[in-house]
Amino acid sequence: MRNFFLVIILIFSQIAHSQIKVGKWRDHFSYNNCIAVCKSSEKIYGATSTGVFWYNLSDGQIGKISRVNGLNDINISTIGYSDGNKVLAVGYDDGNIDLVFKDRILNMPQIKEKLMQSSKMINGFTFYNDLIYVSTDFGIVVVDLIKEEIKDTYFIGDLGGLIKVSRTTILNGFIYAATERGLLKADINDPFLIQYQRWVREDGFTSSTAGCSDVTSFGQYVIAVEENDESQKDIVWAINGSLWTEIGRPYNTISHIRGEDGILAVTSTEGISTYSSISSTPVSCTSYLFTWLFQPDMAITLQSGKLAIADHYLGIVYGSMGSFTSIHPNGPSNNRAFALGVSRQKVIVASGAYDATYTNMWYPLSYHKFENEQWDTFEDGTHSDAVRVLFSPSNSDEFYISSWGKGILQYRNNIQVNEYNPSNSSLQSIIDGVDFCRVSGLAYDNKGNLWVSNIRVSKPVSVRKVDGSWYSFAYGTVINSDRISGLFYAESGLLWFIIPKGEGLFVLNPGSNIESINDDTYRKFKPTDSNGNSLPSDIYSLAFDRDGYLWVGTSEGVLISYNPEDAISSSKFQIQRVKIPDVVEGLAAYLLQTETVTSITVDGGNRKWFGTSKSGVYLQSADGSKQIQHFTMENSPLPSNSIVDIKIHPTTGEVFIATDKGVISYRGDATEPGDKFGKVYAFPNPVKPNYSGVITITGLVENTTVKITDISGNLVYETQSNGGEATWDGKNLNGHRVATGVYLIFCSDSKGEETAVSKLLFIK
Repeated sequence: MRNFFLVIILIFSQIAHSQIKVGKWRDHFSYNNCIAVCKSSEKIYGATSTGVFWYNLSDGQIGKISRVNGLNDINISTIGYSDGNKVLAVGYDDGNIDLVFKDRILNMPQIKEKLMQSSKMINGFTFYNDLIYVSTDFGIVVVDLIKEEIKDTYFIGDLGGLIKVSRTTILNGFIYAATERGLLKADINDPFLIQYQRWVREDGFTSSTAGCSDVTSFGQYVIAVEENDESQKDIVWAINGSLWTEIGRPYNTISHIRGEDGILAVTSTEGISTYSSISSTPVSCTSYLFTWLFQPDMAITLQSGKLAIADHYLGIVYGSMGSFTSIHPNGPSNNRAFALGVSRQKVIVASGAYDATYTNMWYPLSYHKFENEQWDTFEDGTHSDAVRVLFSPSNSDEFYISSWGKGILQYRNNIQVNEYNPSNSSLQSIIDGVDFCRVSGLAYDNKGNLWVSNIRVSKPVSVRKVDGSWYSFAYGTVINSDRISGLFYAESGLLWFIIPKGEGLFVLNPGSNIESINDDTYRKFKPTDSNGNSLPSDIYSLAFDRDGYLWVGTSEGVLISYNPEDAISSSKFQIQRVKIPDVVEGLAAYLLQTETVTSITVDGGNRKWFGTSKSGVYLQSADGSKQIQHFTMENSPLPSNSIVDIKIHPTTGEVFIATDKGVISYRGDATEPGDKFGKVYAFPNPVKPNYSGVITITGLVENTTVKITDISGNLVYETQSNGGEATWDGKNLNGHRVATGVYLIFCSDSKGEETAVSKLLFIK
């Protein structure tokens, strides 16, 4: 019997699919923008605003940690490591601190939760005798690592006031603090360090009012940076008791200094200089040679003599002067995300933007592509602001990017094949004689014609027919707005345009002859209910579900229409709020009525995913009446509660969520159903004893009945699919985990006409 199971395991392992589990998250953050670096005896750690990653010096492996796997916040400001205590300290802009031990993460939110008006940013960590001296924007906080609590807070500004402390260092029984009013010094063993009078300003800077931007220890010297204004270079000083020695003035603005392993590293965005002694001639670099990108923020030295540099574009830059390499986990090159597009092979993120006044942000036109579990970023510096993504319905390797100024770019197999602008299409420029074409929406109709919304022009509606010919239509006076924020096609043949800022919707039926305006019918309107009462008209999002119903996201919740095909007829068309079961008896409640709904997408089970401007993501039942999930920063790894866009991968059910802080995904339990049963399989398969998640059965048709039996035919579980996918918790009808064995999965469609069978090995 044991050999039988070994054979079964081998067979099932060959067909197992590598997917994240249903109900699990993964981040798709950029790890390029490295803001801080530190080291242990084994690893180099780099910090970005949304996570920490590491590089193992012995085997070259790269790992990462974010809110998905344990961190408690975003907007990381600094990191530090103690080999003695085996702890990585992570500090945040809001004062939060995470202490990452080998087997756990301890969150210390006391500073974050402290009531104070000033900034609470964490600037640096100094480890000493099982204590951490935490430099903040208001003073110094002492953390006891043994008791895992705040031990003291030192307010060391004038008269005990708040003062920004950039960093501290401890040498020969004294603690030195780099502050905005200079270098302060105190006896580290003084029991009264809480008293500001115990901290004395060290005199030696050329200016008595100069601030000290950083401090470190280097041999028997304290090294401090005297800040100067941008017109003068900062000064690096070496202090030995009362003796002050100027080391040099290498850069206008020095961001960090570090003295470790016999080398002093001085870092500026202008360059990096290293000193073997305070009197040595520095070795400097102003480029990495392997790339033109160069924006270092911090550099540390290793025992090998190599440097580890935190760079704003390249992650950790590691190596020796003249021989560097870039290290970071795979991900987009930045966290900008304005719109998402998804096909069966790719996820595309448009990383441009426009502001609330619909003005360019002037980001280089770029997009991030996720394919085969790898991210790549493509950038075109001659264009700006990619704002929309659309995949071709007939070719999943073809997609379009619309820009806020340069028309439309067409890509096939990840190569740009066309650019459509006023010179070669019916698109128009905002400015006569200047190629400046803003495209706010793209949509295919069911005949393969590409429709485009082109704003601030007299002919804001254009179409590229299947034969490649272009036509435009003069609906500018009808729309009567400089702004169109979205374009959608309904299976009824209607085109829907969102007119923002409270202007409502414009609906167009292009008729049977789309080249001509003569058979067009259209209507611009602000939503009203059946009694003529005004409904929210400030519209942000729109989607059609699997029943053809229209869902509209507004500044005051969600509207629904069950007959959107009649939209052009004001007497027939009906739209209303989505009523949910009474929260308080006798009082009507409406779906998300206090929320601005920025994004709507429909999953394979016809359930609705709503993104909001300030409250995260809601998953509602097919009719909207029941809340299934509500994800926020407080109960999930979301990096922000401000949701920009949501799209769902059709075959895996992975929900990609674009926020104003980057992209993250959640493995949903619904996929797009097939017209017929595909390759029905379950994963994980085999189910091993230590597995605690749900088992997913996929490859199904809509409303599949799934029955799971043991090898003798006894029913152990029955369920209905969500679109093309069903899940099982591994328990029988009595709620007990099933025994070891092979289980049969019987699937049938809603009419009982199509069936499929699969197998699953369960090891208890």
